[in-house]
Amino acid sequence: MNSQPEALPRRTLLKGAVALGGLAMLPACGSSEPAASKKLVIEDQRGKKISLDGPAKRVVTLPMPAASIMIAVDRSAHHLVGIHDASWAAARQSILGTMFPEVLEVAHDVGNQDFAPNVEGILALEPDVVVQWANQGDEIVQPLENAGLKVLGVNYGKLEDVGKWFEMFSTALGQPERGRAMAARLDADRVNVEAVAAERTARAPRVLYFNRFTDSLTVQGAGSFNEDYIRLVGAENVSSDVKGLVEVDLEQVLDWDPEVVVLGNFDEAMPDDVYGDRRWRDVAAVKERRVYRAPLGGYRWDPPSHESPLMWRWLSQIAFPDGSDGGLRDKIVEDYIYFYDHTPTPAEIDTMLWTKENGDSADYDQFSA
Repeated sequence: MNSQPEALPRRTLLKGAVALGGLAMLPACGSSEPAASKKLVIEDQRGKKISLDGPAKRVVTLPMPAASIMIAVDRSAHHLVGIHDASWAAARQSILGTMFPEVLEVAHDVGNQDFAPNVEGILALEPDVVVQWANQGDEIVQPLENAGLKVLGVNYGKLEDVGKWFEMFSTALGQPERGRAMAARLDADRVNVEAVAAERTARAPRVLYFNRFTDSLTVQGAGSFNEDYIRLVGAENVSSDVKGLVEVDLEQVLDWDPEVVVLGNFDEAMPDDVYGDRRWRDVAAVKERRVYRAPLGGYRWDPPSHESPLMWRWLSQIAFPDGSDGGLRDKIVEDYIYFYDHTPTPAEIDTMLWTKENGDSADYDQFSA
């Protein structure tokens, strides 16, 4: 294995957070209601303006990442009255349900797997606003609006979408300064990761990310968010010759011969599933034991969210191991206090990082407590 340069000092890694100054000093406690209500106007990602009589007190979310991001903006789950079943399942399986057990009591029958809304059920929840996909057809939005509900239409797939969600959600909750601070923090984190990557002189390893692995070999190709952060850390996305989310066969994977394989959090695949399958024995990542399950925190780390900078830090160390964790565990604690008002224990961090499941893969002991 090629020798790696020393990691940049932690003071360099945190320079963006320091540069934010007062933004980092925002209160970490749960949200409080404004003293006086006033009309709020939010422009959603359809370009449509939604007017609320005051900060939303009852919110329904259908898009899967929306519940976790709404909680991070609000630092509580008190305003969520309905979430998609997939969001509920993710909360139950992850630390989100531990940090906010009340989210497990929220109604989660608000839409089917195709996000068609359960309009009657949503009406019964009396929401001030409903968050729904804006880019998956009018047929999942119009029934809500025809019922007189106020719909915040959202798009997803790029980092700038996350920043827009911060803006919309924080405005809806009457906390616009929180959204601005979160967006600035996200930008600073990206600058820090870019700075670390720019200092590297080692050859870029060939990385392959699987969105799904168990029932189909589904990868993220050119133009995807996953390709963006693979390149961000200084690695090469071997699937860049296909576009977007694509199902491939084993022959194609063998031809790509990735040196690092990342298994996403959209099915149950673990590194042992790859190591134990003889069809994969000639793949470089298998020979070198460099197959890893992506971490699962308050939300999945592999798609865009407020936790994306943690994925970047993790992947940076996976691609360019240097014997340290690159400050990842400290960054997890820092971010979870900021987003969730929760200080994760070492055991909780181990669970997020799948330290047991990834433990037989190369260099994973760098993430040990």
